[in-house]
Amino acid sequence: MTLGLILRLAVQRIWASKLRSALTMLGIIIGVSAVVTLISVGEGAQQGIDESLADLGANQISVTSTTPDGLEDRDIENISQIPGVIRISSEVRTNGSVSFEGNDARLQLIGVSPGYQAIATPTVGSGRFLPEDAASQSARVAVLSAVAASDLGMTFDDLGEQFRINGVGFQVIGVLDDAEGFGGSGNVYITKDAARSLYAKSPYVSVINIQAVDKETVGTVEDAVESYLRVSKGFVDDDDAEFIIFNQAALQDAVNTVTGTLSLFVTAIAGISLVVGGIGIMNIMLVSVRERTREIGVRRAIGATQGQILTQFLMEAVVLSLLGGLIGLLLGELASFGLARLGGWDFFINPGTVTLALGFSAAVGIVFGVWPARTAAKLQPVEALRFE
Repeated sequence: MTLGLILRLAVQRIWASKLRSALTMLGIIIGVSAVVTLISVGEGAQQGIDESLADLGANQISVTSTTPDGLEDRDIENISQIPGVIRISSEVRTNGSVSFEGNDARLQLIGVSPGYQAIATPTVGSGRFLPEDAASQSARVAVLSAVAASDLGMTFDDLGEQFRINGVGFQVIGVLDDAEGFGGSGNVYITKDAARSLYAKSPYVSVINIQAVDKETVGTVEDAVESYLRVSKGFVDDDDAEFIIFNQAALQDAVNTVTGTLSLFVTAIAGISLVVGGIGIMNIMLVSVRERTREIGVRRAIGATQGQILTQFLMEAVVLSLLGGLIGLLLGELASFGLARLGGWDFFINPGTVTLALGFSAAVGIVFGVWPARTAAKLQPVEALRFE
C-alpha cells in the first residue's frame, strides 16, 4: 500500500465523519489561531513601539526638575561641557489661559530654547516649528499640538491668525501632527524667552534635554549628569534628589522586556489549547480504533501489515491536526489583520510563524496519534474479527 493511497484513505475517513472531525480539530484551531494572532500582533506592536522610540532617539536623555527651582540656566552650560554631549536644550513649563475667537482653554505652555527641535524632533503637520535664530527668541509666535488646536477650534486655515495666552497676543505658525506623541496632548509651544515674559522671569528651567553622541554613550553621559547634579545641588540620598533622569534607550529596553515576557506568557497559555486539542485527537482516534476493530481484522486477514495499519491511523491523526492548524493559521492571520487596522500598526506575515504553526500542528498529530495507531496495529486478526 503506497503512502498516497494511505493519505487518500485517511482523508476519506475524516470526510465521512465531518462533524466529529470538526469538533476534534476545534482545540487545534483555537490554539493555532491564538498563537498566530499573539505572535503577529506582538511583533507588529513591538515594531510600532520601536519605531516610535527610534523617532524620539535612543541617544537622548531628559532631566526633569521635581521642584520649581531644581534646575537652573547655569546647569545647562555645565552639562553641555560633559564629554559625549553633542546637543542640549531646555524647557520651562507652566499652565496658562489660552483663547481664540471665543474659545477658551487651560493648556500647558512649553517654552523651548534653540536646539529643541533637533533633539525632540516634533513632527509638524502644517506650518513650521519655532525659529532657532537668536534674534527671534522673543518673538510672540506659537506652535500648537493637534489637541490644543482642536480645543481652541482652530484649523489649518487659521495659520497666521492671532490668539491670546494669558491675555497676550501670539501668532500661530504651526500645528503638530497628531500621529506623533507631541500632537496627542494639549500643549502650546513658544520660545523660552517668550514664556518667561509671560510670567516671573527666573533662571530656573523645568526640563533639560540632552543628546549624546550615540546609544552606546548614553549610560556614561547619564552617570556624569547625575554625578554633576548631586554634587552641585548637594544631594546625597536618592530621596533628596529634586530631579528625575530618563533616557530613551532604557525605556526601549524596558518595553522590549515587558512585551517579550507578556508575549511568552500568553503564548504559553495558547499552547495549552494545542495540547488539549492533541488529547482530543488521541481520544477520538482511540474511539475510532474501537469502532473499526472488525475492519482492522479484515485488513490484517487479507495481508495488511502492522506497519500499514499503524501508518494509516497515524496519517489520519496528522491530517486532522494539520487541517486544524491550517484553519487556525488563516483565522489567526485574519484576526491579526483586523487588530493591526484597529491598533494602527503595520500588518505583516512572518514566514517563521507559518512554519511554526504548521510544524507544531503536525507534531501534535504525530505525538498524540502514536498511541492509537500502535493500539490498532497490535490487534490480532482473529480477535479483531470476533469483536462485536
